[in-house]
Amino acid sequence: MFQKELIKSLPINNDFLRHVQCLQPLARKEQSSRTSIMYLARDLPHLLTNEEVDQVGAEWRVYEMADIPEDWIKKSTNSLNDVVEYVPIAKYWYHVFSIRTTIGTPQYVTLTKLVKCLLSLSHGNSDVERGFSQNNHLVSDERSSLNEASINSLRATNAGIKFFGGGKVHLVPATSALLSNVQEAHSRYVKDTEEQQKLIKNIDIVDGKHASDAEHERLEENEIELLNEQNNLQKELMNATKMLEEGSTRLATALSNKAFDDVNTAEVLITAANARLAVLNTQLIENNENLNRMRKKQKK
Repeated sequence: MFQKELIKSLPINNDFLRHVQCLQPLARKEQSSRTSIMYLARDLPHLLTNEEVDQVGAEWRVYEMADIPEDWIKKSTNSLNDVVEYVPIAKYWYHVFSIRTTIGTPQYVTLTKLVKCLLSLSHGNSDVERGFSQNNHLVSDERSSLNEASINSLRATNAGIKFFGGGKVHLVPATSALLSNVQEAHSRYVKDTEEQQKLIKNIDIVDGKHASDAEHERLEENEIELLNEQNNLQKELMNATKMLEEGSTRLATALSNKAFDDVNTAEVLITAANARLAVLNTQLIENNENLNRMRKKQKK
């Protein structure tokens, strides 16, 4: 029943919202993102002319090939539980908008216009804010050491009281299942604690056995990373070459037809492709050197 209500109320089949996901930094190089940004450029009424829509396509190609720093996307990583904190999307695009061409002009003129419009669309987040508010009430200064499981349990208890008793504890039905769970709560807690301690001991034993192989494994992992990086660089090199060919073709066609608006679009593609090719060639040389050094270390 609950799932049906969600499916009915949420805009799951909304094409526009589905295509807006292309603005996520991690979706930048996906093939579907190029289709999505063109859909959005055409679907927003009275925003872009036909020439500007074409310019968006060219600028998105340049954006796909751009060398985006990792700290524009990810803020930090908690090494204890591998939790990645991402930079807010508005701040990410602020950095992207600041990218300049070799002559100092903005790299993404029309794309900036479109993305700013898309990011200004309002969205509801009242449920999320309500959840934060509830957590603030639960985790006071005296209870700041509560772990995630305890907070989730308190939230579940609070939700249960609201659902079964209308927010009043004394109105919650004292069923046999509820009484049984209360009686067994401590024994389950003790059992969970013991299992966690056993798990910690097993991890320590395994870590001790594999300590001698850690360096060798690290070198192998680094080699795999370098090979993956090399593969990605070669793919990007191929894409940049294709973009250069496309820009050259469009430039020749534009000059032949005397379509000067298309000349600007072609120049954007050619300039960006040449710059990207130079960077990629340098990175490939550096990658090969690092790979050779890594393999020499493995032979020792």
